[in-house]
Amino acid sequence: MIKEVFLGRKPSHFHMNAVVKAFIISEIFLWSSWNAIIPIFAIFAATQIPEGNTEIAAASFSTYLIVRVVFELISGKYLSHSSEMQKFIVTIIGIILMSGGYLGFALTKDILSLFFYYGVIGAGLGIASPAKNSLFSSHLDKDKEVTEWSIYDGFVFMGMAMAATIGGFVANRYGFAFLFYLVAVTNLLSIIPYILYAKRRKVAEI
Repeated sequence: MIKEVFLGRKPSHFHMNAVVKAFIISEIFLWSSWNAIIPIFAIFAATQIPEGNTEIAAASFSTYLIVRVVFELISGKYLSHSSEMQKFIVTIIGIILMSGGYLGFALTKDILSLFFYYGVIGAGLGIASPAKNSLFSSHLDKDKEVTEWSIYDGFVFMGMAMAATIGGFVANRYGFAFLFYLVAVTNLLSIIPYILYAKRRKVAEI
């Protein structure tokens, strides 16, 4: 089946425009960073936070989801008539907030901080998601939408799978604090494709 998908196709069939490429590369870094900690987060909450346990870990994740939903609704309404450059800026701001939340986890010493920084991550992803998803959807190449969505899923999930194993290894060998610092940095790398594209577009307009 894989042979039929790739053989006999022209190279142009697999061509993607710059925004789609930037989005996929960015998402690999973003969701790999996320998945490096989420599978083992309950262990962190139960063993590294005073009075923490799996119930606290689950409740803090619910807080993240609620905050994310609220900010996605706000961001979606604000961005409904915004320019492409505004969407780029909002996406970058949201990703920076997420990295701030990861850094906060490295410094967390109590349950309240755990909830707060999970909320920060929820706000960051809630702000960024409508913007970046809108950019991707509006730049999908005609008649290649299904292919490009499948490429997105394939590369992102491969990155997440590897990140989960790496995250467990790093936490076990070097500790959770080091893992959170590392994740904060790798999450920031997801900004680079957007910055490069926005810079190239600005130069082209000049």
